[in-house]
Amino acid sequence: MREHRQITKVRQQIKKYLPVGSRVVVACSGGADSLALADALLQLREEAGYRLTVCHVEHGLRGAEALADADFVAAFCEARQVDCKVVRVEVKKFAASNGLSLEDAARKLRYQALLQCAREQQADFLVTGHHRDDQAETVLLHLVRGSGSSGLSAMRTVKGCLLRPFLELSRQELEQYCQLRGLAYRSDSSNEDLYFTRNKVRHLLLPLLEREFNPNIRGGLARTAAVLAEDADCLELLAEQNFVDGVQACNGAYSCKAVWLLALPPALAARVVRKMWQRLETAGLLTYELTQQILELVRRGSSNKKLMLPGNTYAAYSYGTLLLAATLPADEPAAVPYSCSVDLAELQAAGRIKLPLPCGELTLAYVRSETKPHAQAVYPWRLLKAATLELRYRQDGDRFFPLDSGGSKKLKKYFNDQKIATEARDKQLLAVCGQQVLWLLGGRPAGWHEQCGEAEWLTLELNL
Repeated sequence: MREHRQITKVRQQIKKYLPVGSRVVVACSGGADSLALADALLQLREEAGYRLTVCHVEHGLRGAEALADADFVAAFCEARQVDCKVVRVEVKKFAASNGLSLEDAARKLRYQALLQCAREQQADFLVTGHHRDDQAETVLLHLVRGSGSSGLSAMRTVKGCLLRPFLELSRQELEQYCQLRGLAYRSDSSNEDLYFTRNKVRHLLLPLLEREFNPNIRGGLARTAAVLAEDADCLELLAEQNFVDGVQACNGAYSCKAVWLLALPPALAARVVRKMWQRLETAGLLTYELTQQILELVRRGSSNKKLMLPGNTYAAYSYGTLLLAATLPADEPAAVPYSCSVDLAELQAAGRIKLPLPCGELTLAYVRSETKPHAQAVYPWRLLKAATLELRYRQDGDRFFPLDSGGSKKLKKYFNDQKIATEARDKQLLAVCGQQVLWLLGGRPAGWHEQCGEAEWLTLELNL
């Protein structure tokens, strides 16, 4: 007996994208689309050598109805001798603790559970039953939210291990498949609740567009998504190439030169910025508005300005460089900054003291000499303004007299003149007497013009 063309069409969509012999996790809610998917895969199991596991996610939102859906899927799998995993998640709790809507929380937890199941089963693909109507709804949802081309390209048929083979089929075609195959399927009552935004699009907006503007609007929106997906993929490839060429990674942070970034076309510059943030691997969403604020920070060129971003991250511009980095988690204490002090009278008596530092070993010496000793940093002993020498990081009020300069200045002004970024300033270890900066360890020492006739000296040497 010849197979009905609709059954053939559904199976061909699977064979078109799913390689022979694949190990597959099938997402199955019990609805018509996912049940058609599971059934078609089971019918192809022997022919194509598919190794299947069905996974059902129970969201804890619909009480007895949801539990009955889970039992239905489990019974379906048992009757067909296919492995079934039922995973339960707490959507309300997750939504409340993360400030998400129930829709967003359910989607995040659902994909987390499905992907975890795919990893546990060592699956090649996680396959879902999303179809053309879902795609049209997703395009409209992103459109009303003001998404760019990446958002309007909506769902991809293949994205990593995630496969959606039915994006070219309508909901009606999948329901017809179930009828032809004699498959009873479940109906989720929450899909009728107009409280949820997607349901408003499904039951109000799409029918209005079909009735008043274009009876083929669902297919048109799906084609628009496909075209934009091609454009977005092209821009994404170019952005990745530019990211590799122009972005530097250091200690989990990412930076690039402002001149280079602003020379890129705006579409690429925005994508590079988003890639920098995505590489931080944090939670949340970097919106279009935030991306533009980061670029505006760079355009203004105002140094040492920060912009806080989602997921405990920030963007900072400093002297021609844009930096995106993660801040410390709120429950993680900041590292205690290094500091120590040496009594100058004790140094004078000992003659030499060695101090271990985070960056090496510092040797301090009291030297009696009619001529200036040779060392990385040398100072007349009589000009030291305090009885104690400290090794610490910068503080308000510190002053520095750079060697071979015309006079002293606030350390902050020296850093500004030298265009030293805030992050580098915070990590610069200093040798100080009171607030008199003697040496930026490993960098520039202080100096005085009047050094004739000195007989006592302080010398400092840093061994890395």
